[in-house]
Amino acid sequence: MAKSIEDLCTEDCLLVAPWIGIDFAQQGVWRGKRFISLPARTFAILEFLVRHPNAVIATTQLLAVGWPGEPRVPDDLWRHVHRIREAIEVHPRQPRILVNRRGVGYCFRAPG
Repeated sequence: MAKSIEDLCTEDCLLVAPWIGIDFAQQGVWRGKRFISLPARTFAILEFLVRHPNAVIATTQLLAVGWPGEPRVPDDLWRHVHRIREAIEVHPRQPRILVNRRGVGYCFRAPG
Protein backbone atom coordinates (compact mmCIF):
# COMPACT_ATOMS: atom_id res chain seq x y z
CA MET A 1 0.00 0.00 0.00
CA ALA A 2 1.32 3.45 -0.93
CA LYS A 3 2.24 5.62 2.03
CA SER A 4 0.81 9.10 2.34
CA ILE A 5 2.83 12.18 3.20
CA GLU A 6 1.42 11.96 6.73
CA ASP A 7 2.91 8.48 7.07
CA LEU A 8 6.32 9.60 5.81
CA CYS A 9 6.62 12.77 7.87
CA THR A 10 7.74 12.63 11.49
CA GLU A 11 5.64 13.95 14.37
CA ASP A 12 7.16 17.42 13.99
CA CYS A 13 5.96 18.14 10.48
CA LEU A 14 3.99 20.88 8.77
CA LEU A 15 1.92 20.02 5.71
CA VAL A 16 2.23 22.86 3.23
CA ALA A 17 0.17 21.08 0.59
CA PRO A 18 -1.30 17.56 0.38
CA TRP A 19 1.98 16.38 -1.17
CA ILE A 20 4.53 18.67 0.56
CA GLY A 21 5.57 18.46 4.21
CA ILE A 22 8.28 20.34 6.08
CA ASP A 23 9.95 17.84 8.42
CA PHE A 24 11.55 19.73 11.32
CA ALA A 25 13.07 16.65 12.95
CA GLN A 26 14.89 15.60 9.79
CA GLN A 27 15.53 19.18 8.58
CA GLY A 28 14.13 18.73 5.14
CA VAL A 29 11.07 18.61 2.95
CA TRP A 30 8.92 15.69 1.83
CA ARG A 31 7.79 16.22 -1.73
CA GLY A 32 5.50 13.32 -2.39
CA LYS A 33 7.46 10.23 -1.40
CA ARG A 34 10.84 11.91 -1.99
CA PHE A 35 12.76 13.48 0.90
CA ILE A 36 14.81 16.59 0.14
CA SER A 37 17.46 17.22 2.77
CA LEU A 38 18.30 20.91 3.12
CA PRO A 39 21.63 22.39 4.21
CA ALA A 40 21.65 23.75 7.77
CA ARG A 41 21.57 27.45 6.79
CA THR A 42 18.81 26.88 4.27
CA PHE A 43 16.70 24.95 6.77
CA ALA A 44 17.29 27.57 9.50
CA ILE A 45 15.91 30.25 7.18
CA LEU A 46 12.93 28.08 6.19
CA GLU A 47 12.17 27.18 9.80
CA PHE A 48 12.27 30.83 10.90
CA LEU A 49 9.86 31.80 8.14
CA VAL A 50 7.52 28.90 8.91
CA ARG A 51 7.51 29.73 12.63
CA HIS A 52 6.37 33.27 11.69
CA PRO A 53 3.59 32.52 9.16
CA ASN A 54 2.04 35.32 7.13
CA ALA A 55 4.50 37.87 8.49
CA VAL A 56 6.89 39.71 6.20
CA ILE A 57 10.36 39.06 7.60
CA ALA A 58 12.98 41.64 6.71
CA THR A 59 15.90 40.55 4.59
CA THR A 60 18.30 41.80 7.27
CA GLN A 61 16.61 39.62 9.88
CA LEU A 62 16.81 36.53 7.65
CA LEU A 63 20.49 37.24 6.99
CA ALA A 64 21.03 37.29 10.76
CA VAL A 65 19.21 33.93 11.06
CA GLY A 66 21.27 32.27 8.34
CA TRP A 67 24.60 33.84 9.22
CA PRO A 68 24.53 34.90 12.88
CA GLY A 69 27.26 37.43 13.56
CA GLU A 70 28.56 37.30 9.97
CA PRO A 71 28.16 40.21 7.55
CA ARG A 72 26.29 39.07 4.43
CA VAL A 73 24.51 40.60 1.46
CA PRO A 74 21.00 39.91 0.10
CA ASP A 75 22.43 37.83 -2.78
CA ASP A 76 23.60 35.28 -0.18
CA LEU A 77 20.02 34.96 1.05
CA TRP A 78 18.55 34.77 -2.44
CA ARG A 79 20.42 31.54 -3.20
CA HIS A 80 18.91 29.87 -0.12
CA VAL A 81 15.42 31.20 -0.87
CA HIS A 82 15.76 29.74 -4.36
CA ARG A 83 16.68 26.34 -2.88
CA ILE A 84 13.67 26.50 -0.51
CA ARG A 85 11.32 27.37 -3.37
CA GLU A 86 12.66 24.46 -5.41
CA ALA A 87 11.65 22.19 -2.53
CA ILE A 88 8.23 23.60 -1.56
CA GLU A 89 6.74 25.36 -4.57
CA VAL A 90 4.81 23.78 -7.43
CA HIS A 91 6.23 26.43 -9.75
CA PRO A 92 9.34 27.91 -8.09
CA ARG A 93 9.52 30.79 -10.59
CA GLN A 94 5.95 31.74 -9.68
CA PRO A 95 5.97 31.30 -5.90
CA ARG A 96 2.74 31.18 -3.95
CA ILE A 97 4.02 29.87 -0.61
CA LEU A 98 7.30 31.76 -0.09
CA VAL A 99 6.72 35.20 -1.54
CA ASN A 100 8.93 38.24 -1.79
CA ARG A 101 7.91 41.70 -0.68
CA ARG A 102 10.27 43.71 -2.87
CA GLY A 103 12.54 45.97 -0.86
CA VAL A 104 11.34 44.52 2.46
CA GLY A 105 11.76 40.75 2.80
CA TYR A 106 9.96 37.44 2.50
CA CYS A 107 6.67 35.98 3.71
CA PHE A 108 5.75 32.33 4.24
CA ARG A 109 2.06 31.98 3.49
CA ALA A 110 0.58 29.52 5.94
CA PRO A 111 -1.42 26.65 4.49
CA GLY A 112 -5.16 26.69 4.76
